[in-house]
Amino acid sequence: MKTMFVMFLVLASQVVAGQRLQDTAAVYFPFDRFQITAEARAVLDGFIGAFREGRIRGPLVIYGFTDSRGSHAYNDLLSRRRSFAVHEYLLNNGIPKTEVDVIRGFGKRAPVNANSTPEERQLNRRVDLIYHNVPQPQVPVTETEPPAAPVQEAPPTDTVRSFSKNVIDSVKEGETLRLKNIHFLNARHTFLRESMPALYELLEVMKNNPTLVIEIQGHICCHIGDPQDAPDFDANNEPRLSTNRARAVYDFLVENGIDPKRMTYRGFAGTVPLVNPELTDADRTLNRRVEIKIIRK
Repeated sequence: MKTMFVMFLVLASQVVAGQRLQDTAAVYFPFDRFQITAEARAVLDGFIGAFREGRIRGPLVIYGFTDSRGSHAYNDLLSRRRSFAVHEYLLNNGIPKTEVDVIRGFGKRAPVNANSTPEERQLNRRVDLIYHNVPQPQVPVTETEPPAAPVQEAPPTDTVRSFSKNVIDSVKEGETLRLKNIHFLNARHTFLRESMPALYELLEVMKNNPTLVIEIQGHICCHIGDPQDAPDFDANNEPRLSTNRARAVYDFLVENGIDPKRMTYRGFAGTVPLVNPELTDADRTLNRRVEIKIIRK
């Protein structure tokens, strides 16, 4: 079992001429559940769209995992159910059955971490969907970046404080906090895997402060000063990218038990940059963000 999983990790990271031969999309599940959530649907719909456009191909490998709680027998069954739920969703949305090569459940036998915190356990409640990349022309990766960036003598000072459990007691109503380490796939509202710990920190704060009311604010890069939002690949290229990224955080909180009456969400497109002009990828990453405005404590 261990040898097979190590081989899977090696294959998933193989590269040729700077491009991955195989890559992995992760779909996450709530504790003790195998049903597809709205967040999981967003990931799978983006995957299906890329498959239809010929940017990725099979054969596909579907591996299910759980956290460390419960017996091996129970977790083996739960991980298989998660794998087959993803498999069924793909088939029902146009992926040919012949494109799926392996469907397996590893239970709690192959964790990606020590399962020592709620955030670590959540990263193990998942299905990994392994696929083949189709080589694409090498073009700059931007969020529909315009030909020329607006000119400003010096970037503004970043005065937005980072959100954390430690600062929530000191903030005032009307203050805005930046959600650090909340990252998305380019031109999409799908979270990158490393965003999960920060999302769960926000969830914990919302649960521990039941009177807290917030506005979730989405921002994008590469359109400095432009009120027109960028196209969202996960929403058929509708120009709602900043709004949909804020909505993704909102949906995550609602799915994990937070009353939707305590939250609103809003997209600002490129009208409120932290860095202007954007000269580097780091500048664009800083502008591609989600912030939380404290409405009431």
